[in-house]
This record gives sequence, structure tokens and C-alpha cells, in this order.
Amino acid sequence: MAARQGVQGVCFLAALTLGYVLGYLHGISTGTPCQPCQNEHELTWSELTTLSADPEVAEGETTWPQEGPLPAPASYSSTPKRDPGTTGKKCSEFENVDVPLDGWPVQVRASVGEALYGTGWAQRFLREHQFPRDCTDKSFVEHGMFRSGMGSNIHISAAVLAFALDRGSIYLWPQDDWANPWTRGKQKGSTVECPGGIKATSYECYLKPVSSCTPTGKGPRFIGVKRDRGKEELRGTEVVPRVFKELLRCSRYPKNYWIKWWRAQTAAFLVRPSSSTLDELQSLRKGSLVGEMQDAVLGSYVRHGDKYYEAKEYEFKDYMHIYSWILGSDAEVERRCPDSSRMLAPFKKQLPRLRAAQRLYLGSDDPAVVEEASRSFSCSGCLVYMNVSRLSKRRPLMEVQKLLGARQMVMESLLNLQLLMESDAFICTWTSNWCRLVDEMRMTVALKANHLSLEVNKRCPRFNWVHGGGAETPDYR
Repeated sequence: MAARQGVQGVCFLAALTLGYVLGYLHGISTGTPCQPCQNEHELTWSELTTLSADPEVAEGETTWPQEGPLPAPASYSSTPKRDPGTTGKKCSEFENVDVPLDGWPVQVRASVGEALYGTGWAQRFLREHQFPRDCTDKSFVEHGMFRSGMGSNIHISAAVLAFALDRGSIYLWPQDDWANPWTRGKQKGSTVECPGGIKATSYECYLKPVSSCTPTGKGPRFIGVKRDRGKEELRGTEVVPRVFKELLRCSRYPKNYWIKWWRAQTAAFLVRPSSSTLDELQSLRKGSLVGEMQDAVLGSYVRHGDKYYEAKEYEFKDYMHIYSWILGSDAEVERRCPDSSRMLAPFKKQLPRLRAAQRLYLGSDDPAVVEEASRSFSCSGCLVYMNVSRLSKRRPLMEVQKLLGARQMVMESLLNLQLLMESDAFICTWTSNWCRLVDEMRMTVALKANHLSLEVNKRCPRFNWVHGGGAETPDYR
């Protein structure tokens, strides 16, 4: 079945750091296109190799406008309007191309849904480029992972993959990815036991190979150390590959919006669990999942842990107000935000099932959050969560990795990702790389770009970057 595509965007303003968009305004479809930022897609090597999992987020709230009407909601037409200069014949090449599941179970996918514009075409191109019939005479770019979270790793990968594509090279994970914290064993110098018994120090321990080729020891190699080969070549590179720019012109996404589309495509291509990993995830699900992912499910992830070092942290009650508003059991959000009903208008066909089920899937790194949720969702089967180890004391991510073990954390994270992809709606915070990764996977592989996706906020909830409808969102990176 061909995936429907065409969630559209318009004007926003952005600057980049760590390869992320630092800020933007996302406008309505009739708005005036914003002027491109100077050097809008340039980044430096030092910006890529930071050890911070997330860039620091400026404090202070951005709320919905208190005066005047809310901007019109985004359109979800499967046939996007063309920018001047594009033709239907040229753009039709990028449309109605199947989006591959590529290993993910079918239950993550919406029965009637949409992917970001051009997702099927982009994923097909990446597979054809990365898996040539003959690797002879091919050039390569190796990219190892830094000491940060998986979401951060994948987002940085988008910049390096773009660099590889623009130079006609194949992107590879190193066979000796010794700096990757998520394949390290608990004992010094050891590595984890990969699902299926394969031997790998890269993410291929858990995920499908990114190419049919293997490194030759030549070409740029980036693993975040001073002796990296060719790191100077990365300076000044663009983080949106040239090969996709014609597609993006057809999409009618404004130019500063392209980086977000590209990060989502990178996530969809790289985060493909191996068959052995999926088998173990199924066993983990049977042994740890409390409740059932049946009927309609509102999915959410409450990011606490060490996040408060970098960004404002919201208490569970702030999330709870949004859950209750969506599920129709609390008017607190409506009292705070008089025009809040317009936010739900594009999703009115999805709301009856969510409200009938009254079911929440909740992921969190904070055990207190699950306890609070259990008191709020006391009806039988209303709360679904993973019964896994969580550390009550806030600790840096790498300290948690040492205590729980890399393998356990990765497998639990991948199951959490799958369950959030299965959910019919999504509530999170865009200051978290993990939340943005989940949202990207939902809008590509899961065909849920036209589903409800909101960020918690102290005053009024905010859309993700696709459905912003002209209002500012906090996805600064």
C-alpha cells in the first residue's frame, strides 16, 4: 500500500548549533517565506564533537499568543501545493512511493496515515546508495558515536551522512567503534553481548547494517578524537544533502525547515532493529510490559533524569493536564488557553477513540512519575508502562550507563521507542533529543505525521514542528 505523503510547512527562522536548529517560527501556508539565514546549514567540527547530549536551552517560557486569533492549523493534504517554478511532472517522481517498515513490526504503523513529504523516495534512495551491488572503487566516510544519548548520536549522524552523500561516499559505522558508550561492557575494556551473538562495537550490535560495504581504512573517519582522519573536510559542509533539494522544493517546506525533514529521514534509515534485536524486544515486552497496547493509546515520555542540567524540567502534573485535556476529563488547559480547542481541531477524527479508551502508555526515566501516574490512572488497564529498573537519584547519563549497563539501557530504550511509535498520539518535550527521535520515527516509518503530537508547557501545550501552524515552538535545535 502506498504511503500517503504531504504534511506541509511554511515560514520559520533558524540558526544551527551541534547540527541542530536552534530556533524557528513555523508559519501558516499563506504566509510570506522568510529570508534564508546567512550560512544557514554550516557547522564546524567542534560543533559536531561536543560531549553534551543536548545543547543548552535558554530559560523562559514561550506561550501561545494572548491576543488575537491562533494561527490556522497546518494542512494535511496528500497532494501538496507547488512552489512557483516546480512542475507536477517533476515532483510526481517523489510522491506515492512506499515507506519501508524494514524490520519494525506492523503494529507501529497507522492504518490510515501520512509520512513526511517524499519519505518513501528518500528511503529508497538511501538504500540504493548505501547498498551497491559492487563496493569496488567506492569511497567511504566512517562515523563513530560519542559519549551522549542515542537520540543525540542519531541527530549528529544526520550531518555526517549528509557530508558523505555530498562527496559521493558511502556512510559507514566503524568496525572498531571503541568510543561508543552503548556497546561497552561493565568491565573495563569489555563489550556487550550483542543480540544474536554477533560481534560488533558499533550500533550494528543492535541495528541492521547501514551498508553492504566494509571500511577500507581510507577516507574520512570521525569518532571524536584528535587523530580522526579528514576532520577538517567537515568544516563548512551543508547538513542537508544536495540530492534531496529538488524534492524539498517540491514539498513546499521552507528552506530553513529542510534540516528537520533530513534528520527524520536519517533516523528512519539508521534506526532499523536487527531480527535478533526484535526477537529480544518481543521477549522483553512479554516480561516487562504492564497493561496492553490495545484500542487507542495516548503515548508519552516524561524526561527527567539529568535533563534539568540543560533545560527546564516539567513536573508530572504539567503532563497530566494535557493528558486530561486530550482525553476530555479536565478543562484546566481550556481555562489557561481560551483558543486551545483550535489546536485539537485538525485531529477531531482521532479524539473519539482516544477518549473512549482512556488509555495512556507512559515511559519515563523517573520512578516517581510512574507512581504518580498509577494514582491518576487508577482504572483497570488505563495505564500501560514498562516494569524496568529506574534510578531514583538523578545522575549523569554516563553514570546511569555504568550502573545499569549499556545493553539493558539500549534494549529498554528500543522497546520504549516501539511502544511510542505504536501509540495513536504523542506528548513529550522537544528539548529532549530522545523525544524528537521518537517524533521523527512516528512521522516517517509509523506514518503518523498527521497524528496529534504536542509538547508539554507550563501554560499552553505546543505543536511539534510539523503542526505548529505559525506559533513558535521550542524545538530550537
